[in-house]
Amino acid sequence: MVAGSNPAVPTFSRTAHGEALYVLDTIYLLLGVVGFMAVIAAFFFGSFLILDFLWGRRGGDA
Repeated sequence: MVAGSNPAVPTFSRTAHGEALYVLDTIYLLLGVVGFMAVIAAFFFGSFLILDFLWGRRGGDA
């Protein structure tokens, strides 16, 4: 089997330009995963603060 003959299997060129794109794709993937987790955490803690504000104890000496 000749390298690159199967179109379903991606082949990465080992030139400097190909390596840079491969590294950039990896960085974008990691940023996307971390960003998605940050959005989920923001929604979770934000909703917790909103619920705490709505259903929390009222102020005063009660």
